[in-house]
Amino acid sequence: MKRVVVWVVVVISMGLPICWGQTLRKAEDYYHRGLTRQEQGDVDGAIADFSKAIEIFPKYSAAYDSRGAVRKAKGDVEGAIADFSKAIEINPDLPLSYYNRGFVFLEKQDFDRAIKDFDKALEIQPNLAIVYGNRGDAKRGAGDLPGALSDYSKVIEIEPENAEAYFNRATVRQDTDDIDGAIADFSRTIEINPQHAEAYAARGLARLAKGLDTEAQRDFDKCLELNGNMKGPLEQRIKYAKYQRDKKRKS
Repeated sequence: MKRVVVWVVVVISMGLPICWGQTLRKAEDYYHRGLTRQEQGDVDGAIADFSKAIEIFPKYSAAYDSRGAVRKAKGDVEGAIADFSKAIEINPDLPLSYYNRGFVFLEKQDFDRAIKDFDKALEIQPNLAIVYGNRGDAKRGAGDLPGALSDYSKVIEIEPENAEAYFNRATVRQDTDDIDGAIADFSRTIEINPQHAEAYAARGLARLAKGLDTEAQRDFDKCLELNGNMKGPLEQRIKYAKYQRDKKRKS
């Protein structure tokens, strides 16, 4: 459930000295043009406009956030982290900068720092499903499977129709040998999103582990009907699952 979301913060000039208000309006012109350029795929133009907005109004936290997102998309990971960190320095009470920086740490597999940033985002705004989902990914990467399970469950509590949250929770349940729970969650994933080929494959493998070969084969057939490109990798996964099952039965 890896999605970068930059929540746009509108800086309101009301109450600022007149000269500040005029300066901010100039900065906003560049900022909004930067957003347009970003949407159009003009990465360098967007960075230039966000940089100009910052040059005009150095406390423009939203411009740092947006520039950080564009820098990340361009592959400038360290530049993105620096921008998100600056946005936090300017305005430490908004969750977006912590989330965005945490997401970069997650992609770097710096799980501890990712978790800390997601924790802070949730401390500020507790019901952000996307943050719980990504914190669940970070906790899973760090080996905290109970914590990951709890976070994915929280996503489901907030967004009961979130197919990926059920799928993610199912994979953790599978990793902790809760095969029945995994099958139930994969089934719910499919109920919400019947085109989820990987959920059919994963449920089939879980059913195979329980000796439900006929039901498993139906799932594999459906998976390949939806995505024929999975044939080779799925055959290898089935072969390995059968090996593991037979090994367990002999032990």
